[in-house]
Amino acid sequence: MENRGCAISMKEAKFETHELFFSITDQASTILSGNEVFIRISGYKKEELIGQFHNIIRHPDMPQVVFKTLWDHLKNDEPVVAYVKNKTKEGGYYWVLAAVFPLGDRYISIRIKPNSPIFMAVREIYFKLLMSENKGGMSASEPLLVDLLSELGYHGYDHFMADALLSELSERKKLLRNPEVDSELLLQHNSPLSNVLNRLLGESHILTHQYQQWFDKIDMFKSVKSTFEEKGLMLRYLARDIVFLSLNASVASYKVANGGETFGVLASDIRINAKENDRLISNIHTLSQSLSDILNELIFAVSATRIQIEMLTYFIKEALKGCNHICVIELSKNLDTLIELVLVYTEKLTTLQLKMDTFIHESLKYLNQLEQQVLYLGYIQVYGIIEAASNSDETVGFGGIFSQLKELIRSTSEEISHMQKLGGNFYTENRNLIRESENISAVIEQFRLETERIKIMDV
Repeated sequence: MENRGCAISMKEAKFETHELFFSITDQASTILSGNEVFIRISGYKKEELIGQFHNIIRHPDMPQVVFKTLWDHLKNDEPVVAYVKNKTKEGGYYWVLAAVFPLGDRYISIRIKPNSPIFMAVREIYFKLLMSENKGGMSASEPLLVDLLSELGYHGYDHFMADALLSELSERKKLLRNPEVDSELLLQHNSPLSNVLNRLLGESHILTHQYQQWFDKIDMFKSVKSTFEEKGLMLRYLARDIVFLSLNASVASYKVANGGETFGVLASDIRINAKENDRLISNIHTLSQSLSDILNELIFAVSATRIQIEMLTYFIKEALKGCNHICVIELSKNLDTLIELVLVYTEKLTTLQLKMDTFIHESLKYLNQLEQQVLYLGYIQVYGIIEAASNSDETVGFGGIFSQLKELIRSTSEEISHMQKLGGNFYTENRNLIRESENISAVIEQFRLETERIKIMDV
């Protein structure tokens, strides 16, 4: 009997990659509802789960610091993503990537099966955290978690969880190349409820298509983020070098026996130009930092909305398959909750896109002004080279100074051009996404109308 119990505790519950499940709890973590996959995998009957605390499925292999991190986010009304090992009623286990979203006085947790390379690294991290907690409790595991994530290249838990969600969704997309054929569901039932559900399924596919366009742009978002961070920093270094060069030119002008006044004027022009460049680059750098923060939020919001709409679509399919014995009250409540969650994050996406539109527009404006400044600096450099060539005093080295300036101008112009091109393309793409997403509100409103029809059905 003891061996049988040990075997069960080592057994992984069946959880397929194409499946999703959700649970809804109150803020005290009492389970209020969940879908059929959640019930099946847990091994409990529905009535055994509803009304219980969510820790009924907590596995002892989970580090406590992970749950502390989760609750720290939720108590701040922030979404959180975590890899979680859960236990079944019989003592088995299953791994999930859980995305938990606060929504009013409830928490909605959506889970998918983890498959990405990050998951393998996380299992090793959790083992180390458990060992640490066994020796020194959470006071030891909290700083260790930060260090272990840093070793993987993450500068904090939020950075890690955003990448984990995106990676798992991308891996899931690759693995599910042949999704279920919805036409089979359309033929299975012919009742008022199934007709409404099929219409809802159609609406969810429209939403899926729209959100897929955002999801497909994530690589572009990441490219813009990294490029503006990198190029913005590079421009600051170049501006600093030009300022130093202008000071060298000013000092050198006093050493010229003949024509020193001309070189002094040129040095002054370089210095004035460099200060203006520095001001513009500082503005660009500030905007780039703000844009980077917004893009971080956007990438997470796109991933979050993607998993939400996938969950909504899966739940509708699940309801269609169980049409004959479904509770319409519970069905409509769950549909209301899931679509409300989608709406909240759709509004977040729209807000973030409009902010990005402003920041990119402002950045391009400053880049264009900087381009003109650098162009004028180029005229100064050419004139300086001519003057240096005609001056007989070679000991000062003005020729070298203006040759260095030429190289700095070239490098600065290249960085500006790169940012202008990428920023311009991104500005256009973002505007297109804003226009294409204008019909989402209408689709969601239609979805709500269909859900209202379910509430008054007599089935």
